[in-house]
Amino acid sequence: MDRRSLLLGIGAASLSGAAKAADAQIPPRRGASSFPLADELDERIYKAMRRLSAATGLAVAVYSPDGTYARGFGVTELRAGRPVDADTCFYIGSSTKPLTALTLATMAHRGALDLAAPIARWAEAAPFPAEVRAGEVTLRHLLAHISGISCDPIGFRVAFSGQHDPATLWRLLAACTVDTEAPPGTFHYTNIGYNIATLLTDRHFGRPWQDMLERELFGPARMRHASARMSRARREGWPVARPHVALPEGVTPIGLQKDDATMHSAGGVIMSAHDAVRWLELMSEAGAIGGRQIVPAAAVLATRAPIAALRAEFAGYTRTAYGLGWYHVPFRDELMLHHLGGFAGARAHVSYIPARRIGVAAFVNDSSAATELTDAIADYVYDRTARRADAVQVFDARIEQLVIARDRLYAKITADRAARAARRSTLTRPMQEYAGRYCNDAFGEIEVSASARSLDIHFGAMRALAEPSPEPETVRVELVPMQGERIGFVDGGSALRYRGAIYTRIRA
Repeated sequence: MDRRSLLLGIGAASLSGAAKAADAQIPPRRGASSFPLADELDERIYKAMRRLSAATGLAVAVYSPDGTYARGFGVTELRAGRPVDADTCFYIGSSTKPLTALTLATMAHRGALDLAAPIARWAEAAPFPAEVRAGEVTLRHLLAHISGISCDPIGFRVAFSGQHDPATLWRLLAACTVDTEAPPGTFHYTNIGYNIATLLTDRHFGRPWQDMLERELFGPARMRHASARMSRARREGWPVARPHVALPEGVTPIGLQKDDATMHSAGGVIMSAHDAVRWLELMSEAGAIGGRQIVPAAAVLATRAPIAALRAEFAGYTRTAYGLGWYHVPFRDELMLHHLGGFAGARAHVSYIPARRIGVAAFVNDSSAATELTDAIADYVYDRTARRADAVQVFDARIEQLVIARDRLYAKITADRAARAARRSTLTRPMQEYAGRYCNDAFGEIEVSASARSLDIHFGAMRALAEPSPEPETVRVELVPMQGERIGFVDGGSALRYRGAIYTRIRA
């Protein structure tokens, strides 16, 4: 039996949550391809997943003038063992931003809105404080992260807790402040510009941004398994990769999962490898798919144009500018446009090189050790298609670096767990005296329930059991998996403090 036949013959075995991922067999790739390097890429990805032993599922898409590639590897969920294929949906996090930006750029091209108009001019009823200068800030500023506006309550509700409705979010525009880290005109990457932009367009056009993405992009581009609504995927039975995290004892599913309330315009799309191929073709071919113009070329070119200058290092890339949803990244001797995305249990890489009309997307349902595998795969495709002699060497070295980073992460997790296990509670009252509902008008409501030994913290879509924390009257929580935070109780449990905000207890 040859190597390729052996690869294709490996079964989609269900993996035990207690087993080491290194001992797990990763199912073979699934999906069609006309990409000349398909077999080679299959083998590279397969070997990297086995070497890294951290990724549960992976989807990879390539568009090039020479052919396309759409593959799925691994499983959607560790315990169920359902194979990932080219129609499996992955949450793409902030890689949503280019989709939102192109939607608004397309509408601007046909005159439905003006990206350069002050937001106060066409959203006169918006309750912005005077200091944020709504008469000067434009949609373009919001989409390019140079508006100088901050609004933590809106950003938190739409991305994390899900405690919101249109009236609440509109009211919270009054909570906007001047960004103390970056004055107007200065680049500062956050979600809030996109969140505010679509709050305004939702109210102005009387339809939600999710419908606009469907009307302007997903429908015309025939992206069959791409959506900004998780409920649609569940209702129609789409396969969706569940979030996981790689830990020293093995890969395990996590409880925090996206739903409609936490799918927002800065990070709220699911997409399959098949759909990613079409998205990459649309961007690489200036708005055309299969020779048919889907969106105006001018709209695509507008998103490519640099708006904000910067110099920032992230995931091994040097970013030099930001346009409408895309970072400008010098890659070797070429210009790459990219946007990465991440959340608990999800990581995405979406990029393209306009000069060669080639693009790559890679999605993984992990947020720890396997995240930068997505970047390594994309870089390898660009290097091999450019016929760079060191492509294999660079890729293999990158995987070994990821293995080293994985081992360091596991060591850190192990040491942190040991330190936490030695802690004793600093709470001075019986657990039941901390139970109740705590409210902050800007951020929402936290429910605290108690057992004899622990507190259960429930904040909208997030939930965690509290652990001891060293500071007096505090507990440690992971409302977002792998992100330890502290909650402090004040005034004998009549209030609590979380992320700097005070929540008053309104019911014991």
